[in-house]
Amino acid sequence: MLSTLILPALGLFMGVAAVTIGGGATAGVPLLLLMGHAGAQSIATVKFALLGSFLTGSLANRGSSTEPAGQLPWITWPLAVAGSVLGSLLVVGVADRVLKIAVALLMVAILWITHRTDFSRHQRSAQSGLPPAWVGVAVIFGLCVYSGFFGAGFGTFLILALMRCRGMAFRESAGAMTRINLLTVGASVLTFISSGAVDFRLGIPLFIGCAVGGLLGAWVARAADPKRMKTAFQAFTLVLGAKLLWEASVSS
Repeated sequence: MLSTLILPALGLFMGVAAVTIGGGATAGVPLLLLMGHAGAQSIATVKFALLGSFLTGSLANRGSSTEPAGQLPWITWPLAVAGSVLGSLLVVGVADRVLKIAVALLMVAILWITHRTDFSRHQRSAQSGLPPAWVGVAVIFGLCVYSGFFGAGFGTFLILALMRCRGMAFRESAGAMTRINLLTVGASVLTFISSGAVDFRLGIPLFIGCAVGGLLGAWVARAADPKRMKTAFQAFTLVLGAKLLWEASVSS
């Protein structure tokens, strides 16, 4: 009975985080681990559940000013899926501990860049010093490859990349991140389901909570004050970096 209440509530929290600051998996996986579930199972189950938030978040953004379809080159979408699949197939000769330290150090740069980034509601025009379109596509593809083999901080990196490379305001970048995540996570979840890694007893209640959280998070991303969202984004980045450093320090 307790888990019946806890899991949807946890899913609600994950769903809101996933479509606003890009932190659904970062919030969900450690909590499942604390509840005593295995690492691989926790990752697969959380990714399955997050599909609910990305699905409802994408639907909530349709027809709104956060709709990203017309703001990204069409090639972005198939390359995002291809990058995610490619990343999952890569054999990376770098230990998780080294990757965690590297990503945590990148978070320091993220904090500095975020401090200098305008989170206002206004988008930047192409005349505002944006890089060429192909640079943005290449960065997104590279991040999707990264999401396939490691992925910590993927949503955070993607939001910032969309703001810096495409000139999107925060809420537009959050909407685009949600759509891209729907594709990339969907591709990886199919692999998890086919291998039997998803625990549906946990995944379905979490999925329901995430679906509601996706709707709520999409509204928050549109309506919240940009300064408050910037503060939340910076706080989450700091927590994520600290979490990765702690995991790296305790890993053998």
